[in-house]
Amino acid sequence: MTSADTADLDLLRVSARKFLAERGAKQSVEDLAALDWTGLLVDEALGGAGWRPVETCVVAEELGRAQDRSAWLGTTLAAAAVASAPEDVRQRWLSDLLSGAVTAGVVGASIARVVGGDQVSVIVTLSGNGIHLIDGAAVAVEIEADLLDVTRPVWRVDIGDAPRVAIGSPQRAAQLAAVARLLVAADSLGAVSMALERLTAYLKKRVAFGVPIASFQAIQHRLVDLFVFEVKARAVVMKAARAAAADDDRVIELSTVAHAFVTAKATAAVDECMQLSGGIGFTWEYPLHHELRRVFSNAQLMGSPRSSRALLAEVSGW
Repeated sequence: MTSADTADLDLLRVSARKFLAERGAKQSVEDLAALDWTGLLVDEALGGAGWRPVETCVVAEELGRAQDRSAWLGTTLAAAAVASAPEDVRQRWLSDLLSGAVTAGVVGASIARVVGGDQVSVIVTLSGNGIHLIDGAAVAVEIEADLLDVTRPVWRVDIGDAPRVAIGSPQRAAQLAAVARLLVAADSLGAVSMALERLTAYLKKRVAFGVPIASFQAIQHRLVDLFVFEVKARAVVMKAARAAAADDDRVIELSTVAHAFVTAKATAAVDECMQLSGGIGFTWEYPLHHELRRVFSNAQLMGSPRSSRALLAEVSGW
């Protein structure tokens, strides 16, 4: 990646962070679509921004920092799936997905959970049999009553024997599933990054024994460990995203590594932030609890760390 590419990504990150900070939790998929964020995986000829997994991961990370509650993840992946579908399917769904007028969820099981948004209009399944599209009106969709992650609504979707339309090959399904794992990992990375930034600012201001807590060597060592995890996590996610952008054959392998590493360790990282925050960290109203629940939920959203390690062993021939 050249310095120009890095500068472009930094500009995107800064712009996204500023926009999300101004909007808070009020943004909808339509607001994000106005920035072309729902079309980051769709060819320009079809109204998207082009196949841009790297930029999409940057956006996902910033949405994780901002505790986004919209259905951006599912809608963006669904738009990418529909973009390679037969023309009649594209005509029916693509423009509405790109504009955010229709929201979607992406699942891989007969009974699954979809996060974000106020409704689920389209269901896209990614499996070894390829990509299939299901009209949300044809399935049982209900709000999950008992939520762990209170920052996002969760829909329980039973696709069962619902009628579906084949819109993509197994190879395309595997590619999009790899990107989906990266976006979930990037979302968790964003939550960890925000928690660590807040913690660092707090420890610099909080005084014990007449000096800032951040000046204690034991605290500094633990902070360094957290910063090292953040850097490593961003590196593995970006490496896999660049592989996806280049249609590298290693994308599945690299995405499983990134997903397993980030989602397995993100919960422990936020928990460490909570421990270092002292009493305020255990207050229910403190944002750390939302970030902890978010990363814990993400670890089960597009497969678990264990399932990613199993897939890594399979594709690597271990």
